[in-house]
Amino acid sequence: MSPRHLMPWLLLVGLFTACASSFPEERPARPPPPRVLFQSPLALLLEHQQELMLTTDQLIQVGQRDEALDVTNRPLREQLRQVWHPDPLPGDGPPQGARMPGGNSPVGLGGRPQYRPPARPPTPLSEEDLKREQALLQAMEENEMAAYRDVEALLDDTQKEKARGLVSKHREERLRARESLKGPETKPAP
Repeated sequence: MSPRHLMPWLLLVGLFTACASSFPEERPARPPPPRVLFQSPLALLLEHQQELMLTTDQLIQVGQRDEALDVTNRPLREQLRQVWHPDPLPGDGPPQGARMPGGNSPVGLGGRPQYRPPARPPTPLSEEDLKREQALLQAMEENEMAAYRDVEALLDDTQKEKARGLVSKHREERLRARESLKGPETKPAP
């Protein structure tokens, strides 16, 4: 292949590579929270329905209670999202005139929105935010355990034993996940 024919291919490969890589500013400062923090014990029971041998009536009642729990915890999850990803401060938005009339944003190469560096980089949570985060997670867990106690009354003895084992394991995983959110603890100097 002649250099004249090779150059467009090299440019194309370079363009794809540049588009595929992300800028360091786009990478989050904190990893996303573990999934186990948001899986309720009722969802866990539904996930293990065959192992627990839940009847159709039990499935319906557990499913309804799980939906009600989701509605109860939704405001807490939203507050938690606000702790992790606060709304931008006034003046942190795009500059005036950056939006086109009709609600369309300016478009860069390939139909993608133009790159704009974030107004402020994500910062570690403050001590107050960490306390708020833990309080919200605790409130969600209390709601979930109350719902689990209601559902446990629907189960027979064999199902209760298996369910308690699953929920106990789930709580241990959740505790480890909550501890990992706190970050590395500072060790006292010897």
